[in-house]
Amino acid sequence: MTLKKSATLLLAFTVTMLCLGSLVVTNVRAPAGPSYTLGASPSTINEEEGNVIITFTISGGTTNTAYTFRFTVTKPGGAGVGQAYVDESFSTDATGAGTQVLTYPANNPVWNPVTGTAQTDLPGNYTVTVVETAPKSVTTGLPSAKFTVTSALTVRIITPTQASTIQRGTTANFAVTVNDVNGLPITDAQVSASTPGGGQLALTPTTPSGTYSGSYRVQRSDSLGPWNVTATAYSPTPSSTNNFGSYSFLVTVSPEQLQVLSLSTYNEYGTPTADFSPGDTLYVSFTVSYATGGYLTTGSFTVHVEDPSGASATTLSSIYDPNRNLFYTPSGFQVSSSDPAGSWELVFPAQSLNDSYGNTGPTASNNYRFVVHQPQNQVVINPFYYAIAALALGGGLGTGVFLKRFNSTTGSFDDLFKLTGGEMQPPTTLMIMSDSGAGSTTMALQLLYRSLSKGKLCGLLSYDAFPAEVTRRMRDMGWDITEYLKTGQLKILDCYSALAGVEGSLIRDPTDFTEVSIQVSRMIEKAKGPVTILLDSVTPIFNAAAAKDCINFLQVLGAKIKNVGGIFIFTATKGSIPEEARSKIEALADGVIELNLIKRASSLRRTLQVKKMAARQTSSVETGFEIVQGKGIVMRKQRVHIGLFKS
Repeated sequence: MTLKKSATLLLAFTVTMLCLGSLVVTNVRAPAGPSYTLGASPSTINEEEGNVIITFTISGGTTNTAYTFRFTVTKPGGAGVGQAYVDESFSTDATGAGTQVLTYPANNPVWNPVTGTAQTDLPGNYTVTVVETAPKSVTTGLPSAKFTVTSALTVRIITPTQASTIQRGTTANFAVTVNDVNGLPITDAQVSASTPGGGQLALTPTTPSGTYSGSYRVQRSDSLGPWNVTATAYSPTPSSTNNFGSYSFLVTVSPEQLQVLSLSTYNEYGTPTADFSPGDTLYVSFTVSYATGGYLTTGSFTVHVEDPSGASATTLSSIYDPNRNLFYTPSGFQVSSSDPAGSWELVFPAQSLNDSYGNTGPTASNNYRFVVHQPQNQVVINPFYYAIAALALGGGLGTGVFLKRFNSTTGSFDDLFKLTGGEMQPPTTLMIMSDSGAGSTTMALQLLYRSLSKGKLCGLLSYDAFPAEVTRRMRDMGWDITEYLKTGQLKILDCYSALAGVEGSLIRDPTDFTEVSIQVSRMIEKAKGPVTILLDSVTPIFNAAAAKDCINFLQVLGAKIKNVGGIFIFTATKGSIPEEARSKIEALADGVIELNLIKRASSLRRTLQVKKMAARQTSSVETGFEIVQGKGIVMRKQRVHIGLFKS
């Protein structure tokens, strides 16, 4: 009984130990399988722009073992729309880890399309999956990744700036940047900007990378007001599918400014003049130009005629004459004996001009002065009684003496043009040679002021006085140039300060003719048209430089000014220039006027003589003149023609 009981206990112990042994074997099974990661970068790209980097890692795999994985990319819409795969092989290291990097769509080995194409040519979400094909076939438990393809580009307009104003006739310069979804510059885009009329301006690549530029000259006929500037970009180009982006904002198109030029008056005989008396009829001519160049040739404009008090005497309507390329008033203003004497004005009020497209001007009132003379209350003596009185004083000799003394009176400065065969017509060069103190500077400044009054752009090379002194001299003669200096219609190049030893002058050496020529060229370029340039006087340069250099300087200046249809005037003092040089510069000039200062008894008498005037029928008669404060030069003329007393 005892043996049987012992055997039973031994059997129970054996079974228990076997069971315990079985539990230990289960707990020491081989460890779990490897782990994986799969990623795609960048997470978003543009259609057909660049590649996505796919990174796959394995850890906990079999050490030093070759693995093969199949990677599959499925397009938006599923496998039926587009799917491609590629098989990649690599080995794990001693820890059972490994990494493989591949790209989509550009890869080696290449992706094999199952359906569709292996391209990023459809917008939407792309799915990346992976399975193990060797050493085992594992299709579950592996990760997936996604990336997105978009067609949106980022477009920005750098210039022009939002809410800016662009004037008709000026150029709008465009600079546009194009970037992909990741902010990288796009260099292969097709970029354009909208024009005011709804057209498209193609922009071209420039620097820095991803920038496109172009320019558009706003037309005088383009719509005024808001301009919706829209820049659009497509990329790549050409392609059946394109990334697209646009950017818009508003700028304002403003009118181009019109300006009145060459405003002048003439009488019923067609003679240009600014002096009128009762019975004379005044006519007006002028041109209308755009601020950016070019002339208006259509329309009708009204010019106001104001008396010395500023009251409107009348208005004159103008029409365009294509033969003369100017506007003129077919109906004139006849001066009557009741009109007040003094300085009158022609006035174009600010913004009173308008072309058919809504361009307006001038920006400020444009004025032109002319003078109305009224006869003084005096006893009018018949010429017959002059003869009687002269005879009574001593026969023929008495007649001559009497007439020389009492038969002279003053006329207007315009009488000069009766001697020169009319006003100077550009292009031309005029030399005014005079005795010291005879008045060459006064005459030259008076001619310059006439050009300013007609709306012409002018320049003064001052070698004989400071600019402030020139301004004062002209004001004393009744020619206020302050407004012309403010508006830039008159530019004074100060060459005198350096001669006087003033430091910091713009022209450091007035005999550096190259520098002076450059400054004159800048005047001409800014004028963008005919100019009147006065050099007063050449005497200092002949005193400081070689005569041949001075002559060449004058020849170069004259050629530059005449080349743009301008007038070049220069003054000189007799005796200050070598005779040979004087002959040469007289030969260079188209016109020469000589002024003389003659001493008779206890008085000085000024006379002038027109020595030459190209292509003109001139009078070489020596004619007296005076310089009158507030008027400038006035010509002497006979009350009664001497010929009346000749037998």
